[in-house]
Amino acid sequence: METKRSRRIRHSRQDWQGLVSEFLTSGQDCKSFCRDKGLNPSRLIRWQGVFRNGISPAISQMQPVGFLDLGTLPAPEPQPRTGILELKLDLGGGVVLTLTRN
Repeated sequence: METKRSRRIRHSRQDWQGLVSEFLTSGQDCKSFCRDKGLNPSRLIRWQGVFRNGISPAISQMQPVGFLDLGTLPAPEPQPRTGILELKLDLGGGVVLTLTRN
C-alpha cells in the first residue's frame, strides 16, 4: 500500500496575492480551488482577508524595538494596603493583560 505524503510549500506574500487573484477570477469554490492547487482553504481565506482589508505590507516587516524608556514617575506616598489593586493594559488586537493584587 502506497501513501501519498505532501510537503508543505511556503508561499511569499506575492505568491498569495497571485493565488487570491487567481481564485477570485477562477469561478471555483474555495474547496475545489485549494484542492486543485494543493492549498489549505483556511490559509487562502486568511490571505484573502489580508488583501481585502488592505493590511500594509510594512506590518509584516516590522522589527521589534526592544526596550522603550518612558521615563520615571515620582514615588507615591506610602499608603496602607487596602482592597484590591487591578491593572488592565490593552495591548491591541483584542488582547488585554490584567494584573490583580489582593
